[in-house]
Amino acid sequence: MQELKTARLTLRKLAPEDAEAVVQGVGDIEVAKWLTLVPHPYTRADAEEFIAYVAQQPFEGFGIHAPEGFVGVIGIGSTLGYWLTRAAHGKGYATEAAIALVAHYFTHSEADHLDSGYFDGNAGSKNVLTKVGFRPVGEKSDRSRATGKAHVLKQMRLTRADWQSAHG
Repeated sequence: MQELKTARLTLRKLAPEDAEAVVQGVGDIEVAKWLTLVPHPYTRADAEEFIAYVAQQPFEGFGIHAPEGFVGVIGIGSTLGYWLTRAAHGKGYATEAAIALVAHYFTHSEADHLDSGYFDGNAGSKNVLTKVGFRPVGEKSDRSRATGKAHVLKQMRLTRADWQSAHG
């Protein structure tokens, strides 16, 4: 699957030509500080390596495209992860993209659940995950690679049964 469409968004597998937009978006420390694996500064080489890796993964590495253009990335590897450019915060894009990708994931995988999480203090991500149907399951200490700082990672889980009861 190369593309998913929602009412306002197109989720499209990242391609080499997206590298600069990825660098511009996640290269912002105010975005990267909420993520576990993203270094700062984030270079074009980092973006190219990431894009090459996710090209081989069925549910990872989707660019989120809104009417104003590229606004972030979403994917499901071992967990659901996403980020949006600062200009795209507060518009409901992450929730809309997550609902579309989670629906696709549960339709095309055998998984009985999906995990995600957010750093304590990231109210936006907490709201996204809650709206999608994730429930708290615990917390642990984790580190932002971008800042080197330890944070409490609030762990969330969405079961297939909960998804189906909420979304049919």
